[in-house]
Amino acid sequence: MHLGILIAVIIYEVATILGVGLVLSRQQRKQAALEEGFSLAGRKLNTTHVGITLALTMLGSAHIWGTTENAYSMGSTAVWFGIACAVMMVVITQCTGPWIRRIGTTTVPDLFGKLYGGRTRLLVACVMAPLVFGCLCLETQCIAVTFVALTGWDYTLGAIVGGVFGILYVTLAGMKEVSWLNMINAVLMYAGMIVAFIALFIYLPDGWQGVETELVDMGNGWMTSIFGNPQLIVGFAIPSILCCTFFQGISQMGLQTAISADSVKTVKKSIWLAGGVNGNFCIIPAFIGMAALVFDAKGVLTGDGSVLGAMFSSPALLLKLLPTWVVFLVMASFLGALLSTFAMASLCPATIFSHDLYAGLLKPDATEKERTRVTRIVIVVVGVAAICLSNFQPAVVSTINWIFTWAFPMFFMAIIGLFWKRSAKAAVITMFSSWAANVVWTTLGLQTALGADIIHGAYIAVAVSLGVGCTLTAALPGKPGYFKAEKIEEVA
Repeated sequence: MHLGILIAVIIYEVATILGVGLVLSRQQRKQAALEEGFSLAGRKLNTTHVGITLALTMLGSAHIWGTTENAYSMGSTAVWFGIACAVMMVVITQCTGPWIRRIGTTTVPDLFGKLYGGRTRLLVACVMAPLVFGCLCLETQCIAVTFVALTGWDYTLGAIVGGVFGILYVTLAGMKEVSWLNMINAVLMYAGMIVAFIALFIYLPDGWQGVETELVDMGNGWMTSIFGNPQLIVGFAIPSILCCTFFQGISQMGLQTAISADSVKTVKKSIWLAGGVNGNFCIIPAFIGMAALVFDAKGVLTGDGSVLGAMFSSPALLLKLLPTWVVFLVMASFLGALLSTFAMASLCPATIFSHDLYAGLLKPDATEKERTRVTRIVIVVVGVAAICLSNFQPAVVSTINWIFTWAFPMFFMAIIGLFWKRSAKAAVITMFSSWAANVVWTTLGLQTALGADIIHGAYIAVAVSLGVGCTLTAALPGKPGYFKAEKIEEVA
């Protein structure tokens, strides 16, 4: 057990989370009348807070241990997930984020309610919340891996301790707490990664050149190029861009920060922080994953010649090669990024439940205090559920990309409903058609049966969503698109 590092990391997390959370919760009690203060920070986040919070919300398990895990098997091609997230940030900050902030909705299901009616709002709420919860389970998994690497604890204990920190990250003061903690953790995160990058090159026995030589000797020389091989570009790189863009571009997780901004202009300006902070982060974990492959293949990480595998070899490599103070920076920064995503992935389904289901169906006259109480309760419930389910350990990035494909029809129907035409029947049929095709293609084995493993479910979801959505919208009666209707009203 690396006791000194563990104690330092826990002290840092406790000090920042409790310090920031208690101060902000006291301020919120003094401003009890502030509407949507807990879930949406009163819609007063400035450009810096929006940019950093958006960056760290999307910078979690897939960027960190997910990328090291991918680099272990696909080399530099793993960096394409970071490129995908940079594209995603452009879409969120320049397109869907400003649109949803301009309309003034509180949730993505609320947006669909305005576009297609109450039943569609309920459908989207019932699907969107579980999708974000799936991301929460994967974040909990990677938080557990971080604690296991530091302590040698049982995986479940690591998930419990990490989950408690994640719940505290958001339950004390909500969105504003997440925003301020992200500001602090962003500084530590990049300081830790830069120091780790430099130290890794210093402490590798033969430098990075030695890693490259070993990869070539292993027959994996292609791993040093981000273009890898055509199969990885078609099967991973392009689907990653599609999945990140079309899921987070319309998900509650991707848009809650934009909804919390003080203006549309603020959302658009945040691209300079959000894109840079998030998009570049995958580079260093990819280097770590490739180095871990080389050392793990030699059996030197365990001391007994055994192999740890893709998930645990990277943290083991850092602990073996780097000085204690560098490991503290890396682990604290990794944990801060993971906790940030955990916090948002628990806050978002809780916001959907409290606004769209509790206040939307059960108690339409609910006060802000009542919604906040319900939101806090749901955060704890989904956090505990994620801890329980995180013991199932699928590959992080591939699982996240599969989850992401479920929002594709929502993305395209949102664009169609905003700018072209609104047909609730077309929207619902399109969603169910895409979801059914996704399940048949991936889960029921059609992809494997046809020998088309390279054809990711993202391609199927795009084809079905666009084909069915455009065809039915054109054929069925409906109202003018939301923004088109606005212009008609202005002219009238």
